Amino acid sequence: MNVVDSDFVIVGGGLAGSVAAYRLSEFGDVTLLSKAPPTKSNSYAAQGGIAAAIGPQDSPSLHAADTIAAGAALCRPDMVAMLTERAPGVIRWLNGLGVTFDQHLSGEFALGLEGAHRHRRILHAGGDATGRKVMEVILAALQQIPTIQRETNIQVLGLAQRRDGSVAGAWGQSACHPGQPILFRARRATILATGGVGQLYLRSTNPVGASGDGIALAYCAGAPVRNLEFVQFHPTALDDNEQQCFLISEAVRGAGGVLVDGDGTPIMQDHPLRDLAPRDVVARVIYQYITRRQPVYLDCRRISGFAELFPTIYRHCVSRGRNPAVDLLPVSPAAHFMMGGVLAEMDGTTGVSGLYAIGEVASTGVHGANRLASNSLLECVTMALTLADSMKRSTMVYRKTDMHLDVEDPIALFTPDAPEVIREVQSVMWAAAGIVRDEMSLLAGLEQLNILSERYPQSPSVITARCIVQSALLRKESRGAHYRLDYPSQRPELNGWDNVLSQSGRSPV
Repeated sequence: MNVVDSDFVIVGGGLAGSVAAYRLSEFGDVTLLSKAPPTKSNSYAAQGGIAAAIGPQDSPSLHAADTIAAGAALCRPDMVAMLTERAPGVIRWLNGLGVTFDQHLSGEFALGLEGAHRHRRILHAGGDATGRKVMEVILAALQQIPTIQRETNIQVLGLAQRRDGSVAGAWGQSACHPGQPILFRARRATILATGGVGQLYLRSTNPVGASGDGIALAYCAGAPVRNLEFVQFHPTALDDNEQQCFLISEAVRGAGGVLVDGDGTPIMQDHPLRDLAPRDVVARVIYQYITRRQPVYLDCRRISGFAELFPTIYRHCVSRGRNPAVDLLPVSPAAHFMMGGVLAEMDGTTGVSGLYAIGEVASTGVHGANRLASNSLLECVTMALTLADSMKRSTMVYRKTDMHLDVEDPIALFTPDAPEVIREVQSVMWAAAGIVRDEMSLLAGLEQLNILSERYPQSPSVITARCIVQSALLRKESRGAHYRLDYPSQRPELNGWDNVLSQSGRSPV
């Protein structure tokens, strides 16, 4: 059996994992594992910017207030304060690394406005190519560091654990050599940075690899997972029947784009924030129109200089036969972001010793029931930097003699999901735990997932999907992105109540 030793093993090569690798390499060697090249990550594709209170009329406390308001009384105020107070420093750090944020001719940052923000505080790079611009700088920096070993096309099949349950690395296999297990052994820490769950749904803005593996890995290793019922559906994905839906950034509405029905009538006029209402609100309004077979469009025709402001969106829409300067863009919601995840602190600490979770796979309580726009890239960098600072202060090193594992046959932990398994899960999740839910749909979905679990007992997608549905059944109210037709109101007595699932053993749900 092949064994690869390093101080830190990171699972996931998006922004959180890449920034963590960059910083951790300062005081240890790093193995960075990913299922796909980093250019296929959510981070790389991110159009939206990074929120930071750096404007003259803005402050971290105002940024925090908007974050908490969007989170529907479920955010952890201490975590939100930490995120928003560190945001200006994150921008300075990225700028110092070489990220060039968009500026006015005066040299001041061009701060954008997005949904549920009361101030202009969104920094972009390359217009609507922020994720790509940031990732290009980080990836170029990683290539110069010899102590970082990047392993691409690696499917992680399980977490390696000691007798006491602590995590000591990860079991994986190369897509080129299936059936040949590799133990990626971590002397200091194993870090999950696997991103979200969007590909568990029929319509998603996420790349193919975002199927909830990190949640399944952590859950089966005994780590608590929290608030998995809160899956954000982005309201404006281009409705053109592509498998991976193309996202039309919220910044387009911030620049003057208006959601209209087939007659050209604006559909968000009844909300005080109109087209910049929180994402869950806008997504449900669009969903209601679509279920009545009334298409919804994004009218961008009044936005001056659209092609210069949003070059990526412009090129894609034109390639699909729609010119935003002339045509209405058909849109509908698509699964976009997981607010819940592996229960973690801002430094990535989880409920299992040796295991850390950062970025979208983690649940710090920052997002509550509904993420504020452009807080996700900020969270990725903030958590990665905080983790690295914590590790730098830590002196814990595990000896190789500590590496006894509970699992005799590691390859049997998970099996990579075949496309047909993913398709079955997607159909179930879209119908049962989509934009709106109720007891009947959730129970029917759980029954179907139980059948799938019997057929595919080692499927990470099925494990994560079951956890999401179970969480949605437990929360008998509507809050943020979790909307139940049978419990349509938010229950004040559940403000701050977290929905936590955990298990002590190693078997699936």
